[in-house]
Amino acid sequence: MKSSQLLYTRDQITERVSELGKELTASLQEGAVIVGVLKGCLPFMADLVRELDLPIEVDFLALSSFMPDTGRVRLTRDLDTDITGKQVVLVEDLVDTGLRLNFLLQHLRGRSPSEVRVCAMFDRVERRVIPVELQHVGFELDSSYVVGYGLDHGGKFRNLPELVSVELGELERNSQEVCDQVYALGREHRLLSENI
Repeated sequence: MKSSQLLYTRDQITERVSELGKELTASLQEGAVIVGVLKGCLPFMADLVRELDLPIEVDFLALSSFMPDTGRVRLTRDLDTDITGKQVVLVEDLVDTGLRLNFLLQHLRGRSPSEVRVCAMFDRVERRVIPVELQHVGFELDSSYVVGYGLDHGGKFRNLPELVSVELGELERNSQEVCDQVYALGREHRLLSENI
């Protein structure tokens, strides 16, 4: 069995989120609307908005795929906030093909904001199908399968404060064993960090 690999620690993620918060604070005006894409954005967005040093509004969108790997999606939750004339920051956990993000950007721009910026914690630029611009990026990733910090597999791993690379085939064959390994990897790293 190929072992899981720790890609980014909790400390590395925390430090990068703090840097992104400073970048955004410098580029936003009071009353900007921070829009998260559910569910994967939750850990990142919760950490990010606490780093913003100005009054903001927070809202959420949610999407559901129509058909796997087609890029066709539908909105299952729309904004409650009127974003007309406001700066908007779309917060994503991971951007890869750009299909979903392109759909969201068109949707948001149709509501006449003054500006839409994209802030993604993780970017898989090598998988891009549609060119989309990301103004703020936490970390660039290769095409390996990752879980943690909001990214899940079958609803598991979203609460893991680290980002871990796993072998997808192995995860699907030995789900519980890999799940135990991934959580143990994070715990071991945190214990080592606390004892330094």
